This record gives sequence, C-alpha cells and structure tokens, in this order.
Amino acid sequence: MYKILSPDGGGSWSLLQLLSLNERYPGFSGHQVLREYDLVIANSGGSIVLAALAEDWLLSKALSLFEDETIRKSIFSKNKFMDRFFPADYTRLFGNFGPKYSTEKKGVAFQRLFPEIDKRQMFELPEFIGNDDLKIVVCTYDALNNRAKFFKSYDAKTGEAPVDSIKLTEAIHGSSNAPIQYFDFPARIEPKQEEPFELWDGALGGFNNPVMAGIIEAIKLGIPKNEISVVSLGTGNKLMSTEDKGQFFHVKERAKEERRKKLRLFKLKYQLKYFVKSVLNQAKTILYEPPDWANYIAMMFLFEAIPEEPSTRFIRLSPMVHIDESTPAEVVDLLKALYKLDMDLTEDEEIEIIKKCFEAWKNGAIKNQPIAFKIDNENNLHCVCGYKSYQEVMEKWKQPDELASHV
Repeated sequence: MYKILSPDGGGSWSLLQLLSLNERYPGFSGHQVLREYDLVIANSGGSIVLAALAEDWLLSKALSLFEDETIRKSIFSKNKFMDRFFPADYTRLFGNFGPKYSTEKKGVAFQRLFPEIDKRQMFELPEFIGNDDLKIVVCTYDALNNRAKFFKSYDAKTGEAPVDSIKLTEAIHGSSNAPIQYFDFPARIEPKQEEPFELWDGALGGFNNPVMAGIIEAIKLGIPKNEISVVSLGTGNKLMSTEDKGQFFHVKERAKEERRKKLRLFKLKYQLKYFVKSVLNQAKTILYEPPDWANYIAMMFLFEAIPEEPSTRFIRLSPMVHIDESTPAEVVDLLKALYKLDMDLTEDEEIEIIKKCFEAWKNGAIKNQPIAFKIDNENNLHCVCGYKSYQEVMEKWKQPDELASHV
C-alpha cells in the first residue's frame, strides 16, 4: 500500500494530532513516524506537527509545541498597540476584531524551534529523515496570484529539486499564517530560483483538510487508486449547537427589524452584533471549511461509491464537537467549553480543555468524525460512513495488513 499521512490545520487544536500519534506510535521519534509513510501532506497547525516530526523530536517532546506556554506564545506572539496597523490598531480596542499576532515573530520562532530543518531545503529532507522515497507537501495560499500554492520536496516531472524550493520552516510559516482574526501580514518567502511569495494559510485555497490534494498528488506520481491508503488527522470538527443556531437567528431577525432606525444609537446593538457574527462566521468558514467535504470527496474518488463497511484504506481521526440527544451528560459542559474555544489557544487552562477533549474522545464519550454524516431536524448526528469512535479507529490503524509499514 502507498501510505499517505494528512494532518489538517487547526492552530493549537493540533495538539490532538500529536496526542493521537503518540498513542499510535508510543516512544517513536519524528523520523521513525515519517518512515512509516510514502507521502505526507499538511496544512497550518498540521504543518507545524510535520515540522516537529521532520526535526526528529520524540513525540513526547513534540507535545510541548502546544503544552509549553512559552512556545505557544512565541508562535502566537501578540502585537502591542503601536505594532498594529490602521484600522486594526483601533478596532481591537472596541472588540475582538482584526489581526492580533505578529507574522514576523512567528517566522523567527520557527527558525529557533527547528534549527536542523532550517538548514536544509525541502528536497533534502527525505535523505535527512532516512526515507529517500518520502514525498512532503505543505499547503499555502499565494496572496499575489490569488491561488493555492503547494511547496513540495520533489518535482514529479523532472525528479529533481523543485525550482521553487524553500525550507520547511519557510513553508510552515506560510501555511500557518491565518489571516483576518489572527496574523497581521502575509509571510514573505524568497525561493532561490523564483520571485518572492507573499503567503497566507493554505485553508484560503480550500485545503485546511488537505486529504484530497494528497490523493491527487499520489495519482500524479502514478500510484493506482486501489493501492492508496490514507490516515487523515483532524483537529476537532465543530457543528453549530442548537443554542448557537437560535442565537444567530435571533440576532439576524432583530438586525433586520431595526436596520432603518439609524439615528437611534441604542437600536444599533443588534445590527452591530449581526455584522460581527456574520463577518467572523464567514472568515472562520474559510479557515475551517465545512468539516466533511474533503473526506467525502476523497472517499468517493478512491472507492467511487460509499462503501458498505468502513475501509482501513481510509481512516479519519477527529473528535466531533457536537451535542445531541445521545451525548453523555458528563461531557456536555466540556463540549460547551470547546464550542467557545478559538484555534489560537495560548493559555494553559485552554490547553487543559483540549486535553480533556482528547481523553473524553479516547474513552468514547465524544464521537469520532465520520467520513460522511447527516444532521436531522433535531440536531442529531447520523453516521453514513466511517468510524464512529476513537478506539475503533485506533484499532483499525494498528492493523498490520492494509496499513502495514513499507519500511
């Protein structure tokens, strides 16, 4: 089998990916994990996880990327008032609106955190990792040309170093550069043989979950579809709660009712609320994507139908942040807390909530994300295809037949 590892974006929620990898490969170093796969494709937070693996950190050490407050705050380095640009320097004074972190300081943090891979171009990494055939892909968004941009460790046509070759630290800098609510400027990257790039998070190109792009890359390399197996690692998938749906509808209706009362300042409250909710919702949709499309399309592409039984050739591992009538009472408060968390978690108490999420997911109290599912009128989730529990996924992931190591 040609094995693909595909970690999604998701900021600090990528801790879930490292916790899962540590469960699957206890005691492994990053290079040992990467030797288990033929192709790794990552975006944003998942690309930072990839960097730790390529740097050859032990998985137990890699957890510090999100557990260590100093490291977290070096990646999410807040701009002071004088460092912000207009109008973000003023809009943040009146609410949580506009970019708040320094792109420049994030780039410096990656150089300091990952010195070995910062010495090498991406095409040099497979030899460094000890898996010469490994293909590495990082998703970004090219702001100057308004298109998705993949940086690769290979050129499929020539077999030589890509003309746009850069360092993995540079690629993850662009890939993790979420705009609007997070980082202030695009990441400027200067390949040796091409014009400079100005990069945003790969989610803007539709690749927050890059699994489908990974499969296409394998097909381009000549791998038959029936020989491809995929492990897709998510960072938690939020479905809007019944409470949030009701609140959004209420705010929208009040804004519609009061939109003509422009001179009554006290009547502007709901119009402002709706504006902020609408803009932020759309911005985060760009970054998170609807949580099922990439997996569903990838499954249909590989199997050309919805399989009657889930296949170990396609494993999706990500907790569902969703409350319905089947949710155990003991995790309702935890799920409500998870609903409130953004992806830029810098405080220890926020990281502890993610760890509690992992334990509840691992123990079966929080559902795993199916590859295809439906939501009924009562907001209940129904699995159409895929594995419904963490333990079921982990059991299948460990099976030695279809997903056996090729090394």
